[in-house]
Amino acid sequence: MSVNKATEFANEIRPTERMSPVFRAVEWALASVLLFFFIADGIVPGWRALNTDFPNYYLTAALRLNHDSVDRAYEWIWFQRHKDHREIAQPLVGYVPNPPLCAVPILPVGWLPALPAKRAWIVLNLMLLAGSLWILRRVTQLPWRRIILLTPLCVLPLRTDFAFGQYYIVILFLICAAYFAIVRNFNFAAGILLAAAAWFKLFPAVFLILFLRKRDGRAVAGLITGLVALGAVSLFIFGLDMHWVWLIEVLPRALRGDLVGPYVLKWSSFTSLWHRLFLYEPELNPAPVISSALLYSVAQALTGTALLFAFLFRTNSESDDRVREWEWAAFVPLLLLLSSMPGPYHYCVLIFSAILGVDFLLRAGKWRAALLFAFLYALACANLPEAYDFDLRRLLATFAFYVVLLWNAPARAGASTKKRLWILASVVCVTLIVFNIRPLRDRAEDFPRRLASTGTIESYASTNPIATKQGVVSIEMVGEGYRAVNRSNGQVLTKGWVGDVLTVAGSRESAFTYFEFEHQGSHIFRVDSDQAAGGGSVPEYVSDGQQPAISGDGRWLAFLREDRGRYTILTSRDGLVPGAVAGGRDVPGVLEITVKGNGDIIAAMGGAGTPHLALLRNGASDLRRLDEIAGTVRYPSMSPDSRLLAFSRREAGSWHLFVRDLASGKERRLTRAACNATSPSWNGPNSILYATDCGRGIGLTALATVDATR
Repeated sequence: MSVNKATEFANEIRPTERMSPVFRAVEWALASVLLFFFIADGIVPGWRALNTDFPNYYLTAALRLNHDSVDRAYEWIWFQRHKDHREIAQPLVGYVPNPPLCAVPILPVGWLPALPAKRAWIVLNLMLLAGSLWILRRVTQLPWRRIILLTPLCVLPLRTDFAFGQYYIVILFLICAAYFAIVRNFNFAAGILLAAAAWFKLFPAVFLILFLRKRDGRAVAGLITGLVALGAVSLFIFGLDMHWVWLIEVLPRALRGDLVGPYVLKWSSFTSLWHRLFLYEPELNPAPVISSALLYSVAQALTGTALLFAFLFRTNSESDDRVREWEWAAFVPLLLLLSSMPGPYHYCVLIFSAILGVDFLLRAGKWRAALLFAFLYALACANLPEAYDFDLRRLLATFAFYVVLLWNAPARAGASTKKRLWILASVVCVTLIVFNIRPLRDRAEDFPRRLASTGTIESYASTNPIATKQGVVSIEMVGEGYRAVNRSNGQVLTKGWVGDVLTVAGSRESAFTYFEFEHQGSHIFRVDSDQAAGGGSVPEYVSDGQQPAISGDGRWLAFLREDRGRYTILTSRDGLVPGAVAGGRDVPGVLEITVKGNGDIIAAMGGAGTPHLALLRNGASDLRRLDEIAGTVRYPSMSPDSRLLAFSRREAGSWHLFVRDLASGKERRLTRAACNATSPSWNGPNSILYATDCGRGIGLTALATVDATR
């Protein structure tokens, strides 16, 4: 906005400014009350405790500062293990679905203990919030009292952002700075600033559509240049493997909304709503209104197309100051509505739209629309009583907030442009339907195979299923951390243990069940299998180490010991003292292992982006890569008779279950859906237990069983 234009706007007659000192005092008083609650409910709790999500960013940054590999950061168990090693006081952590670069702002404070680092992060965020408001004061004609009043009306988002230590204030600041750059005609810089925001959360990258619509080549160039340059920086800091996993495994699921709680309507997205109405899942959504992948795909495509093109039909290629203010104010709630999983904290960016939108409406003399607009903004951001998994209020309020802006659009597309937009909208809609429905093929293939839930504990995820004498034992993610549970009766086998139990090993022939227990390091314990079902066995310490595996006959125990990303493979036969395997000392990048009846080890090795299998024969001096098992493979599991090998192979971004006859080399594929089947183990000579996240959030698995001979 030019100086002359700013002066012109300042001199306009606005009836809302003709008010008594009493009314102004009321505005200041209300702003003060809201600021008090923001400090009391957001900053103070955040200052005192870690909470989620700051430990996720902090842990990644701290690992990188320590020169540790973070290529497995998107694996829930691996991430939890390193949280425990650093004794971070947070029950559960997980880096899904954040882009790698999210941890970069924490690097300057990553050397501090977790809580002091969070306090430094809170101070930085307060500075960025103040900077955002200063920018908005410069680019609008609203007085400070109204800017300060509108800001804490964003009650719940601000509270959660500061209490949880999130980075949406950073995104708010970058969007405000980008708009300021556009107003000052620094369009290339605006694109770079939005690229930085997009590396924290994907939705700012969609500003590319607005820039293309405005034929703003400099902003487009800045956005693309920023994305590429910052991507290169991210690659340099975190490495190729982490980015490869995020790009081909995490990002596609994020775009489809298959993340944490895809059916949970508290995420306030149309994606979650259509999941809830049309997609069946045995545990998470057993009673949709209509179970139909086609209806879901069509509803999702129509919604996204309608929201986007409703905006495009009300824009033109001109750069009038009023039109620009409206476009940016409307585009941010559009991005939230298009997002697959916007949580309450995402709505911090609505501060930008609320202030710009109110300024635009008041300057147009539409004070009633401005009041309605502010009310809808407050409703979308309010902290009202709600069921944990059901909150349509925020979604509907945001949609109405967007509609008010559309209704008051200052421009329209021309007749010829409308025709082209209708054609483009049809193409986009059909493309989205195809994009949505393709990953849903075979989605329900493992639903009939699922193991029944015990119903005695509330578990977010089940993994690492193992058949023991007393039934199937698995690792369950619960609110307090990870526990080992007997699936037949729901008995917590490690009840009373202070720490996480992250892996379990056992067999129907083994006298013991082995656990990886995390408490100031990784330790292997065992309990008597005959007593384990009732939880009455006293755990016996075996060794320091992680990821135990035993042979089908129960005679061989193998496990890993890690030191800064390098591993030693240790084995024990018939309960003797474990010792390092000659060829398994100081080995880089061991992911999982399985042990044969003769003591041979098959290991998944390499980075998380491109792992492979290797064989270490009992008594051999080195590991031999199993090139005959092609592709990107991991999660090996040997059958009880050591004849068949189960493993997972990644194809098209998803892990699929295979079984291979080691003698003949013949392979059989057991799963096909666009989701992950991992952690296989044998439940007899022909049956395989495994973890599946089909129809669920990525990595938040349920348990299933499949016939290996079918």
